[in-house]
Amino acid sequence: MKITLQLLSFAIICIGVISCQQTESQSSETESTVGLLQHNVYFYLNDGVTSEEIAQFETGLEELVGIEEVYKAEVGVPGSTEVRDVTDHSFVYSIFTWFETIDDYNVYADHPDHLEFIDTYNHLWADVKVYDSELIFNR
Repeated sequence: MKITLQLLSFAIICIGVISCQQTESQSSETESTVGLLQHNVYFYLNDGVTSEEIAQFETGLEELVGIEEVYKAEVGVPGSTEVRDVTDHSFVYSIFTWFETIDDYNVYADHPDHLEFIDTYNHLWADVKVYDSELIFNR
């Protein structure tokens, strides 16, 4: 009985330590973007863009997020959330990029691959919206 209680106590302590380590790991991963610059771009494509042009555009987006100064990137399409007055589902693609410094962003902004992307694909979009944020907290 004494050994069983000791093993049970040991197991509870181990679970507590693992749980704390996971929480610390999760919060350090979450906090990793605080202080970064988040560059959000929404592309509103023209009517009549072909599936071939869409495929080329997606390839261009993949190359764009591969620029070395990009810390992290995600590309998306409108979510299937309910239609509301404040929700904009009219964009076709969104791209979210994070930069560790404003200098990294400036290199990206003037990078030949970024400028080539704009020159190559700007005829496909009717509008582009850019929202840049310096991240102050996250969860």
